[in-house]
Amino acid sequence: MAGLQKDPAFERWAHLRENTHLYFRWNKRTVNKTLFWGIVIPVGLTILSYKTDRKWDFTGAQTKKELNMEK
Repeated sequence: MAGLQKDPAFERWAHLRENTHLYFRWNKRTVNKTLFWGIVIPVGLTILSYKTDRKWDFTGAQTKKELNMEK
């Protein structure tokens, strides 16, 4: 029974993935992704949570009353 042949492309990808810290460089693409995922998304979710804070009354769901939206 013959063994599986290793694909050089997969081997190279695995090597780069295991050693990311050696090959990482800051460039325009990585800076943009870092700013987006590290600043824009958390700030956007924070703004969204503050805008919707105490806006909905879900106590009616427990008592089978209508759900009321406060202004």
